[in-house]
Amino acid sequence: MLGEHYEFIGLALFAVACVLPAIPAACFLRGWVHEWYDPDRRPAAARRLLLAMLFGGAVYLAACVWGFVVEPNGPELSSVKLKGPFTPPLRILHLSDLHIGVDTPWRDQWVVERAKALAPDLILLTGDLHQNGREEALAAAALLTQLKAPLGVFTCIGADDARLLEKVAPNITVLKNRAVLIQAADKRLALAGLHPKGSHDPVYETMAGADYKIVLNHYPDYAEEAARHGADLYLCGHTHGGQVRLPWWGAVFTLTATAKRFEAGQYQIGDTTIYTSRGVGMVPKPAPQVRFLCRPEICLFTIGD
Repeated sequence: MLGEHYEFIGLALFAVACVLPAIPAACFLRGWVHEWYDPDRRPAAARRLLLAMLFGGAVYLAACVWGFVVEPNGPELSSVKLKGPFTPPLRILHLSDLHIGVDTPWRDQWVVERAKALAPDLILLTGDLHQNGREEALAAAALLTQLKAPLGVFTCIGADDARLLEKVAPNITVLKNRAVLIQAADKRLALAGLHPKGSHDPVYETMAGADYKIVLNHYPDYAEEAARHGADLYLCGHTHGGQVRLPWWGAVFTLTATAKRFEAGQYQIGDTTIYTSRGVGMVPKPAPQVRFLCRPEICLFTIGD
């Protein structure tokens, strides 16, 4: 029931949250109208109304500054430790939804600098890396070619142009319904990138027998499928964590078939860990460039006993 109608519930809660700061002013306005004809009570009523309006205006202003200026430009590093067969532990940097080219040069550069400083063994990306356009392609090239790791840089496909990615960032291996096996110390690591079009069976067959299996997909939609096929870790994005979140409710929208089930962060299905990144970028314009209670993130996974 919730999965089918969460958008309407979330939108209703969002509307209520937007109205709340104006309620005191509305109440005092009603009282001010009643007291207007009493000269002795009129000044006090006017003061209460003015204070209520100032309070409501301050709340709206603070929320707008926070959502449009502070949070979108305040990315953070999340850290997750998981059990695994790697000694020393394998360090993987997960990046998602960069949306390069949406007027975010400072945030893009922060991603590169953090990736270099963290020096992970492996970098994995889960789609929506760029926008479709000439200038955006140049911006994508400038950023993506700086991403390097000893075991490689791999990505699945979201709303990306796979041929463009391969052209502008040859350092990144695009996994489109394809799996590869790489050697991580003395262990075999399987990496797979799923795509909605085409069969996934050959992908899972290639992964069989690996010591650790990681499945990449832009959407959370195939998390259960990956768990059934023995994936140890499923990485995805797309939701942006909702981009706008409400206390005690979370994402207002996720735009996925899984609704709120895998909206943001870490989840577990049996032995499979699912992680949905809040992403770095935002839904492109003309959508509002806002984040509220949902900071951009990159995530460092440390896998080993």
